[in-house]
This record gives sequence, structure tokens and C-alpha cells, in this order.
Amino acid sequence: MSGLNGVVTFRLCGQVFGLPVEAVREVVPIAWLDRPPQTPSMVQGVLNLGGRAVPVLRLDRLLGLGDGTYGIDASILIMRAVEGEQPLGLLVEHVDGVRPMDGFTTMGFFDGVTFNGCLADQLDFGGQVVQLLAWRNLLLAEERHRLADFQAMTQARLAELGDAAP
Repeated sequence: MSGLNGVVTFRLCGQVFGLPVEAVREVVPIAWLDRPPQTPSMVQGVLNLGGRAVPVLRLDRLLGLGDGTYGIDASILIMRAVEGEQPLGLLVEHVDGVRPMDGFTTMGFFDGVTFNGCLADQLDFGGQVVQLLAWRNLLLAEERHRLADFQAMTQARLAELGDAAP
């Protein structure tokens, strides 16, 4: 946990989760999403973010939680891309906020009980358990590759629409 400056906390399927603030580029309110043909089931849709096609993933499905309930207070976490990758979004039910690390106590957990090490730690925040996710471990390499192909296809469609404008 050393090196973390803070945690973006959010709710999903009745649980509280967090991601290191360094992994999240921005939080955007729920928006209209395009759902082109051949959209993978883990993708809620594609967000047009300033002319860039950003696939928005269903974090509830990635974590095997079932289907979440997304209302007016739902948000999309735009994740910080590493070199050579395009950004991805995560759909969450509600963002609680950005919390400094000094408000959390590490509870620890038995490593090896989560798929691909997607859980980094369990944190206590004033008596509330926060599941700290490891963003880089939420997707397998093959899933990242296929999402990149899907994103390139949707970006090309978006570019075609821009070229067709009068």
C-alpha cells in the first residue's frame, strides 16, 4: 500500500470498492453510450469522450457480482491508460469520493482467492470495508487485446461520421 496517495471509493452491487487515485484519470457522470453491433457482453457501450471512442466496461460483470442497478447518480471512471493503450471506462453505481490514504487501515486478505489478483487489499474506512481493486489485474492480456481491437473499430466508425459531416 505504500505509494498510494488516495483511493477513489464507489459502490457496486451493495458493496464498497476502491481504486488507487493514480489509476483513475477522471470521473464522468452517466452519459449516453453507443452500442454498436458485435459489442462484447462485458461492454456497456462506447462513450464519445471528446472525439475518442472509450469502451465502458461493466465492472459488476467483470467481478462476477451479477447486474448492478444504475440510476441517475451512476458514473463512469475513465481509467488512466499506460503507454500504448487507449483509455477504458468502468461503469459504477455511485462514486462516494476521493479519500486520502491516512483515513484507511489495511485489513489484509488471503492472497490467491481472487481471479488474476484483481483484489489488492481490504481496507477499513471508519468501520466500512472497502475492497481495493488492482486495475491492471481486472482484465487478462487477451481481454485487453480484444478490447483494443474493438476500440480501434469503433474509433474508425467515429472518424467516418466526422468525415461525413457537412
